[in-house]
Amino acid sequence: MKIVSPDYDCIIVGAGLVGMAQAIALQREGLYVALIDTRKPEHDTSVSDPRGLALSPSSQVFLNVLGLWEGLEGVIQPIRQIHVSDQGHFGVTRMNARDVGLDALAYVCPANHLLGSLQRAVTNVDILWQTGVEDISDSHNASILRAREGKEVRDISARLIIGADGINSKVRESLGIKTRVYDYEQTAIVANVTLQYGDGDTAYERFTRSGPLALLPLSHTRHVVVRCCRSDQCVDVLEQSDDEFVASLEAGFGYRFGAMSKLSKRSAHALSLIQARQIIGRRSALVGAAAMAIHPNGAQGLNLGLRDVSQLAHLVGVKFAAEQDIGADECLAQYAGARSADHLAIARFTDTLARVFATSLTPVAVLRNLAMLGLDITPAAKNWLVHRATGALAQTMLH
Repeated sequence: MKIVSPDYDCIIVGAGLVGMAQAIALQREGLYVALIDTRKPEHDTSVSDPRGLALSPSSQVFLNVLGLWEGLEGVIQPIRQIHVSDQGHFGVTRMNARDVGLDALAYVCPANHLLGSLQRAVTNVDILWQTGVEDISDSHNASILRAREGKEVRDISARLIIGADGINSKVRESLGIKTRVYDYEQTAIVANVTLQYGDGDTAYERFTRSGPLALLPLSHTRHVVVRCCRSDQCVDVLEQSDDEFVASLEAGFGYRFGAMSKLSKRSAHALSLIQARQIIGRRSALVGAAAMAIHPNGAQGLNLGLRDVSQLAHLVGVKFAAEQDIGADECLAQYAGARSADHLAIARFTDTLARVFATSLTPVAVLRNLAMLGLDITPAAKNWLVHRATGALAQTMLH
């Protein structure tokens, strides 16, 4: 292998929420970073985005370390209670932040506000927009990324390449890393809606025959709604009039919130469990959905990705400060080992929920409702569930 002088300490592929957070975390450690993305830059992040992101306490800690949390506090809505029910059955589980000594179980942040905050914090980073990955190859002391911007192709190199480019990761593909895929045959339809009788600090998740139905508070009355349906029904649901769609939401929640109004534009997202068979390669690492994409039933995806970012930044920062090779096999093996248990636990947690609540078989329905009632009256079991759902068992902080 030839020896090259790397252009950067690190190249991050993917300038979404996770990639931006990774860039900020590494620039804090003093690394020279490039961030590349196939999209055009989003100059106007004030545009309404129907996604409401449920940030766990571990994500709050991480964003606070990055210096971003204070600037988000004006738009963040704390969730202090979670109410989980099974439509047409007796099972119910209630979780409260006070029971586990937390100020909140999660914090809902509008996606466009978080993206804007991240973009403003990326300062000492070279950002290459409308640039794609053609291939990744090795030299003795660096990885070489062949990048395409329009008709122009050029090689850029770094001691470490990080794939933060989502479920269809080009970095993962270029490294030859295979995936395990399970298609839930469900699609999540996301929108914002105003409730007549709102409950500003409570999130609701209701398991229905067609999939989970969730409400996350953006304010006392304005909520994000996530309606999951079978993928073969998605087109029909999207083509419903606003009145028809709202009526189905009202019925799904048993009319407990009164009339719903002011429905925003709807967006659809296919649901699958996608696990990379390994999250590291030669001088390369995967974070976020490039490493693992999960069912949204526990609102775990972004939080899991931010824990990837935090762990990798911490390990790389330690190596960099000691003037050691940040792309060395030893460093990357530490990252993979540190993330293994969290990835496995969250995959099992969300996958089990998705499968158990998807079945309408009477024996399974009875057992799951008994389990929900058991959780509701058993403090130790409920505490375990709350800690798993909030990510408190898997906190990794950036030092």
